[in-house]
Amino acid sequence: MNINPWRSTSVRTALEGRSFIDTKRIHIHSMLEASRFLACYGFDMEDAADKEELEQIRLEAIELIEQELLRQGESIPESLKNENDVREYLLNASGHGDFKLAPWSGALLRVIHTLTHSHSYLNDIYHDAIREQIFKRFEGHIHTKQGEEYLGNIKLVDVEFRTAKSRRSVAMKLMHKAENVAADIFDWIGIRFITEYRADVIDVLAYLRQQHIVTYANIKPSRSRNTLIDMNWLNTCLDKGMSVDQIKSEMQSKDFPTALNNNTEPTEYNQFTEISYHSVQITCRQRIKIPQSDGKSLSFYFPFEIQMMDQNSYQQTRDGLASHKEYKKRQRSAVRKRIFPFLDK
Repeated sequence: MNINPWRSTSVRTALEGRSFIDTKRIHIHSMLEASRFLACYGFDMEDAADKEELEQIRLEAIELIEQELLRQGESIPESLKNENDVREYLLNASGHGDFKLAPWSGALLRVIHTLTHSHSYLNDIYHDAIREQIFKRFEGHIHTKQGEEYLGNIKLVDVEFRTAKSRRSVAMKLMHKAENVAADIFDWIGIRFITEYRADVIDVLAYLRQQHIVTYANIKPSRSRNTLIDMNWLNTCLDKGMSVDQIKSEMQSKDFPTALNNNTEPTEYNQFTEISYHSVQITCRQRIKIPQSDGKSLSFYFPFEIQMMDQNSYQQTRDGLASHKEYKKRQRSAVRKRIFPFLDK
């Protein structure tokens, strides 16, 4: 074959810093080459366990597509659904199989690829222990008094300890991220504090620091997001010598800030978060220790997200454009466009 390797889609993808799932075509010319591609990817087609795992992922990809991305009247070709050898998908998508199945094969491969990355080894194996160690730091400081919840002496409307993210939820999130790998998921574990007033969020942050519940040195700066507290306005108030009570009273009626008037550095941006969604979010890392059978401990850092908002902002997440339902709708639309660029033309 007289093919210029410099024209390789994979080579250009690496040089241009693009995601592989956004490439229009891959170049696999034979079953042998497809087997070698999969072996390099991590699946040995001579290994029964690898073949079974890949088949389960393929079936999961079909289910995700049918339930999340296709519209009424659309369907995956039956011949492709019944084809359980992913190497045929690779040949089709490369233009060396059934030409009519090429776009559908490419779409399935994009989802299969994402699902293979939609887990965290440490989270899969040690999820319960990780959650217990992270949440334990908070639980001792949260108590109920006369039917109301408090963090220390800070009144809370509610506190939510997030249950585990589902694999499908992770996959949908990854399919709109350029990196497209699970190492970029930082909120496997999450805590949400809902306070009575906006200024109470600052008190929550201060309490977490003062009680050493969160090590601020381990916060990931690019994941910090503040669309709740106008820092320029707050600093001006403090410089004027206003009391904390005065500031708290005025803050509740202040306009919400933007990144511009908060003087923030560019942060990781979630394009599906509605502009009316107001919160403070930080991502921390905590050192986890897991006892091993040899008496030693396996130690590693694991990320978790803390989200804080007042009750008015929280109510906006339940209704309207800022609601989780609307967020998922925007996400689903963008993922469909990326996975099926041929369907809506």
